[in-house]
Amino acid sequence: MTVQVELPCPKCKSTKMKFERPEIRETDIIICAACGHNLGTMASIREKMNKAYQGLKKPSAARKLQ
Repeated sequence: MTVQVELPCPKCKSTKMKFERPEIRETDIIICAACGHNLGTMASIREKMNKAYQGLKKPSAARKLQ
């Protein structure tokens, strides 16, 4: 069974990565299937995504107060 993860590759904009295991581990290195670009570990990608989400969430709350 393969797992498909959809993450945008900053190099080629492809979003499909595949894994041979049924679950992705935090220590798995994510590599773009299309161009071979190394996106980092799953844990580092989640951390970057959470920071970006928090950055988007805070300014919108500040706008509502103005």
